[in-house]
Amino acid sequence: MPSSKNSSITFRTFNEFNDDLLLYTHKEVTPKAPLNGSFTVHERSDCPCMDEVRASRRDYYKISFFTKGSGIFTLGDNRYEIDSPTLLFINPYELKTWHATSDEQEGYNCLFTDLLFESQPNHQENLLQHPLLQLGAKAVFTLTNEQVDYLQSIFRQLVKEYRENAAFKQEAILIYLKLLMLEGKRLSAQVNEPKRQLTAAQALAHRFTDKLEKQFPIEFTHNQLALKTAKEFAQVLNTHPNHLNACVKQATGRTVSEHIRQRMLLEARLLLMHTDWQIAEIAWCLGFEDPGNFTHFFKNHSGVSPHLYRAQ
Repeated sequence: MPSSKNSSITFRTFNEFNDDLLLYTHKEVTPKAPLNGSFTVHERSDCPCMDEVRASRRDYYKISFFTKGSGIFTLGDNRYEIDSPTLLFINPYELKTWHATSDEQEGYNCLFTDLLFESQPNHQENLLQHPLLQLGAKAVFTLTNEQVDYLQSIFRQLVKEYRENAAFKQEAILIYLKLLMLEGKRLSAQVNEPKRQLTAAQALAHRFTDKLEKQFPIEFTHNQLALKTAKEFAQVLNTHPNHLNACVKQATGRTVSEHIRQRMLLEARLLLMHTDWQIAEIAWCLGFEDPGNFTHFFKNHSGVSPHLYRAQ
């Protein structure tokens, strides 16, 4: 079960981070951010980047999400002309420069160090071996409108968790950060492996998992999952439920129902931990018209009722 202990992570406030950032931009030293901590996230409009950043290294990893703004960015030997919307993954090892070509700066910046993952099993695999955070990685991606909407929802949740001191803050931030890193892997696969030929089963399974994941996170009590069953997914994917299930099972080793159940269970846990929504509201958002059915579902797969889970 999740723990509410946050002793392994120190979170900086926005004011502390901004003061440190201003301090270091006026000194000839190697910046370290987040200072005295392991994670920070902010909107680019609140903490705009300087128009010109000379070649330098940082002691942190950074994920930048541009929704408005343009500029010229270099990372190592790679030069990128940034024109929003764009997602960037930046490692601490390579020299980087930035030259803004517009005054607009909207989006988000997420900064973290490897300390963030120290309390996690196999934390080196979670962070240090992520392909987009390695030397020479081609880690700049132009986004579609659908990808922008999905990434904005994740960043909004990250900012919310960072600003508030709710229970399970550390666990929530790690979950949303890992979702960002997972989305980066998907973008990389699309861009860097365009010639890879998927089998028909793999292609259909990918379309299914993409449809499933794009329904989350649930941000408001008036949002309800549109697709909850194999039959509903098969209908929007223009295939038969049995064929969809066979392809997904072949490609992933799990059935359609197992994928749906595990993702709904994860979302239920997040909503119970990080919202004050009533159990009936969470049940409805996840597609359970009867709260009792949701309670049975949650207890059957978690071992405790939603009320007890929230109380721990």
